[in-house]
Amino acid sequence: MQRSIILFYFFLISAALLLYSCANPVSPTGGPKDLTPPIVIGCQPPNLATKFNDHSIRIDFNEFINLKSPATEIFISPPLKTPLDPRLRGKSLVIKLEDSLSVNTTYSITFGNSIVDLTESNALKGFNYVFSTGDFVDTLSLQGNLQTAFDHKPQKDVFVELYMDNNDTIPFDSLPLRVAPYYITKTDDQGNFRFNNLQNEPYKLFALADQNGDLIFNQPSEKIAFYDSLVSPFYISVPRQDTSRKDSLQTNPGKTAGNKVKNADSLRKTDSIHKADSIRQNYLLYPSYPLFLFEESDSIQRMVNATFPKEGLVLLVFRFPVKDLRIVALNFDSITPWFIEEASKHKDSVRLWITRPKVDSLIAKVITGNKLMDTLRLEISQKEIQKKPSKKDKQGQLAISNSAAGSGFNQYKNKIVLTFSYPLIRWDFKRILLISDKDTVHPEIQFSDSLKRRIIVLHKWVEEKSYKILIPDSVFFGIHDITHDSILMDFRTKGEKDFGNLILTMNMDKRPGQYIVQLMNEKESTIFEEQIINGSGKIHFDFMHPGKYKIKAILDRNRNKRWDTGNYKLQIQPEEVIYLPKIVEIRANWDVEETWD
Repeated sequence: MQRSIILFYFFLISAALLLYSCANPVSPTGGPKDLTPPIVIGCQPPNLATKFNDHSIRIDFNEFINLKSPATEIFISPPLKTPLDPRLRGKSLVIKLEDSLSVNTTYSITFGNSIVDLTESNALKGFNYVFSTGDFVDTLSLQGNLQTAFDHKPQKDVFVELYMDNNDTIPFDSLPLRVAPYYITKTDDQGNFRFNNLQNEPYKLFALADQNGDLIFNQPSEKIAFYDSLVSPFYISVPRQDTSRKDSLQTNPGKTAGNKVKNADSLRKTDSIHKADSIRQNYLLYPSYPLFLFEESDSIQRMVNATFPKEGLVLLVFRFPVKDLRIVALNFDSITPWFIEEASKHKDSVRLWITRPKVDSLIAKVITGNKLMDTLRLEISQKEIQKKPSKKDKQGQLAISNSAAGSGFNQYKNKIVLTFSYPLIRWDFKRILLISDKDTVHPEIQFSDSLKRRIIVLHKWVEEKSYKILIPDSVFFGIHDITHDSILMDFRTKGEKDFGNLILTMNMDKRPGQYIVQLMNEKESTIFEEQIINGSGKIHFDFMHPGKYKIKAILDRNRNKRWDTGNYKLQIQPEEVIYLPKIVEIRANWDVEETWD
C-alpha cells in the first residue's frame, strides 16, 4: 500500500514537471553566428578573360548578397564615360557596360567593401574583376602608403590615382586638375594602397580626398597628396590557384549550398591562404611609395571668426598673421580710443578689450592696411548674460588665475605667473604677501606683458616647500574699475629628484637645415617644449616630469618657425615631419640619452 502511494506521487510530480516545461518554451539558439563573407563561385566571362567583347558581366556567389555604398566603393580603371550600374539577380551580380571599350586595354573593376552577405553584412574585401580587350592581361603592380603630412596618421578610404602622359592638349602636371585619372584605387584602414594589372608606363601618382565625386582636384578644401617624380610599376610573381577544383565547384549543379560553402572554404584554407601569404611576402620586396596628405592654404587673408565671448571683450580670428589692423566702430563714437588690442603669439588672433563701459554690441569695419576686410555685427549672447558666474569669475569682479595651481610647481623651469581676467588700470604690489611657514615677505613682482594682464612673482624658491600668496581685497583694478575679494593661493615646490632629464644627440649631416624639435605627450595633444636647431649637436630637455614622450622634428624650409602646408600648382610639398622612431620614457632622478640620426 505504501509503495503504491509513493508511485502515485512520483507520477504526479513527473506530470507536473512535463506540463511546466511545455508551458515555458525556450527559443532555439540558432547555431553559431555567420562570420564568413560571400564567396565567388563563378564569373561569366571568366575573371582575367582576354579578347573581351561582351556587354555585360555576371558574377555568381554561394549565397544571396547585398551591395553597400556601390556609388563610392565600385569603380572601373581605366574609367568609362558612363558610371557602372551593378544590379542584383538572385545570387548573382550583373554589370552592364554601356560604353565602348578601348582596344588592347586591361580593365579592372574594384569592388572595395561593397559586397556583403544578406544576413550578417560580412564584407568580401579586396575582390577585383579583371579583363582585357587584347591578347593578354597587364600584370604590373604599384603600391604605397598614405598618411597625413603633419602627424603621419594613416588615411583610409582616400582615392589614389595614376595618370598617364597621353593627353595632347593638357600639360601633364595639370591632369589632376582637369580630368579623371587613368587608374584608381582606395586606401585601406592602414592607409595602404595597391594597383594591379598596370601597363608598363611611367605614371603621375596623386591622392585625393574627393568631396564632389568627380575624382578631380577642383575644390579648395579637398585634401591631396602627390609624388614628386614619376613612378614605375613592377612585376610580382604570384602562385596560381588550382582552378580545376574551382571549376568543378562552379559547374556541378548537384552540389547543395552547404556543400558549396564547405568546398569553397576548403579551397580558401589551402590555395588561397598560401597564395595570400606568398603575395604578402613578395610585395615587401618591392618599393612602396609614401604619400603625405595635406590641405592647401588659402592665400587670401580672411577673418575666420568673430565673437563677443563676454562683456568687454571681442575676439577676432584670422587665417594668417594680421598686419596694420584698424577697427572703426559704427554704432558709437570711435574718435576717442575705445579698446585695448592684445595680439596672440603668432598674431593670427586679436582680443579687443573694450574700455568704454556697458558696450554689449558692436558694429564696426575691420580694415587691414587700406583694405576693408569685413564689417562686424556682434552682440553679447543672452546665454553669456544669463550664465551663472563661477566662483573664480564672479559677475563684475576681477578673476585671477595662478600658473602653479595643480600637482606642484616646477620652479626649475617655470615662474609663478598670475593672469587677470581683464587688463589692469591700477595696482598696489606692496600689499601682496608671500607666506612660508612662519616667514612672511613682500615678494618682487613685475609685469610680463605690455597690456598688464600678467604679473610674475619672483622669489628664491626652496625645493619641497609649501607657500601661500595672499592678495588682500582691492589690490588690483581692471578696466571698468572692477576689482576682487581677498584671495589666498596655495602651492608647493618640487624636489630636483622628482624630475628627469633628456639629452638628445641630433646628427643632421645627411639632412641639413633648420628644424623645429618638439617634445610631446604620446597623444600629441600637448607640446611641452620646443627648440629650434640648425646643425648637429645635443639638445637638453631638463627637469621634465616622469612619463612617456614623443619627439617630432619639422624641417622648417622657409625658417618661419612653424609648419607650412604644400601647394600642388607650385609643386611645393608640405614641410617634412620626422618622428623619433621610439617612445622615450623619462624617469625621475634619471638622465636619459638618445641619439637621432
